[in-house]
Amino acid sequence: MSIADFSAIFSVAFLSSFGHCYSMCGGFNLAFIQLNLKAKNLFLLSLFYHLSRIFAYILLGGIFGIFGNLLALNAKTQSLSFFVLGVFMMILGFALILRGKILAFIENNIFFEKILKTAVRQARKFKGIKSALILGFANGFVPCGLVYFFLASALSQQNFLESILVMAIFGVSTLPALLFFSKLSQLLSDFLKKLFNTLSYFLIIIYGIILAYMGFKAF
Repeated sequence: MSIADFSAIFSVAFLSSFGHCYSMCGGFNLAFIQLNLKAKNLFLLSLFYHLSRIFAYILLGGIFGIFGNLLALNAKTQSLSFFVLGVFMMILGFALILRGKILAFIENNIFFEKILKTAVRQARKFKGIKSALILGFANGFVPCGLVYFFLASALSQQNFLESILVMAIFGVSTLPALLFFSKLSQLLSDFLKKLFNTLSYFLIIIYGIILAYMGFKAF
């Protein structure tokens, strides 16, 4: 992974965490906090919640890294995959900006609703650390355009460990905004949230153009 790749992944994750992640994962944070409102160690539980969420991302990164390694076995297949992933990222970036039917289709949560209901039921039974681990892990599988971008980035890596690293960077970069969600969401204005979102979405488009060009040039 080059420095440019690392910078792009970190920038998209960090900027979008103050806007897009609030709208997608904020409800999960609030639900978890409400379940454990009386806990004396709520901050520590929240930390475990987000570490479990990051673990889910890393697990997905490992799965997509295996597929990425298989694609890398053949140069033409890998070049084609780069081009397709690049085009997907560009479409995804524009879909995130326009917030239309394409994004609604991408972030369709019919499948996840079943997982969420099960996770919430389990969390209510256990609460505490078990609640944090269950809800946090389930949070990692929320249908989200940004998650799909990072999974596509993980798939484009030539090394299994780099695929895991992509998702780890994504998760850790979103940690400050989501861990201090209740305080930061009140401090940031709607303008700044939209600005951060827009910047991160344009970075996704640019990253997609570069990846598509790499694939086209090598094919």
